[in-house]
Amino acid sequence: MRTLIIQHDDNTGPGVMRDAIAAAGEIVMWHPVHDNERPELEGIDAVFIMGGNANPTEDFHPWLAGELDLIEEALDIGTPILGICLGGQLLARAAGGVVGKAVKPEVAAWRDVGIRREAVDDLLLAAMPRPFFGFQWHSYGFEAPPGAVLLAANDAGQQAFRIQNRAWGLQFHLEVDAEIVAEWANEAPEIIDAHGGFERLGKSTETFVTISVAAAREVAERFAIAAQVTCGELPPEALAALERRPDPIAEAQALGVPPEVIAAMLRMRDQQRF
Repeated sequence: MRTLIIQHDDNTGPGVMRDAIAAAGEIVMWHPVHDNERPELEGIDAVFIMGGNANPTEDFHPWLAGELDLIEEALDIGTPILGICLGGQLLARAAGGVVGKAVKPEVAAWRDVGIRREAVDDLLLAAMPRPFFGFQWHSYGFEAPPGAVLLAANDAGQQAFRIQNRAWGLQFHLEVDAEIVAEWANEAPEIIDAHGGFERLGKSTETFVTISVAAAREVAERFAIAAQVTCGELPPEALAALERRPDPIAEAQALGVPPEVIAAMLRMRDQQRF
């Protein structure tokens, strides 16, 4: 399997999700900001689109039209796609969804992404804990394209969608670990100061990052399996295992997630939110 990773900025790579993608086969990198010429999809079995500092409606960027064209082609031919933050927004736009400024930006914060019942048997999100606190840093957002399944939404807007069983868009930064969060924060100290400060961010990262990293690796592995089935490297029966959802509370406890997060998960289960 060959996966095309689209990385917009030097510090917005696939992070903790890279190893699972690399384990499935070759990685081909495209940095559209530095190389405006879009690659061909021939021989590409999956597309992984990362975040970035640009916004999805800034058509003055010389690379944006080519990237949107690539995503549209990937959708047309059924190539599996996973888009994160800007990547999810561009996927939504390419598929006919609405993108624009978020009514409630989420900046340098870990927030409950609001995973919905529709994600219970989703090939990627089925294994994610409920609630799931994802790292957020965005001032733009998306609305799921026509025909897509909304998988997560919170008070700030839509957070995840699926197009058939081929393409997924996520608003939250599933790829980060504590080191990446710290790097981004150190590059924007004035923003961190305006949104609670470094101490607050550090404490919340310590609380939520362990389970986020575990979920990220699981989602990346599941995406790789789905792509391998699509390109014929694995039999269709491999998808059946992805539809079985483990007990998220038991997994969280095994990971040593802080008691307050476990308590929140138990409350949400009692409310039948998952």
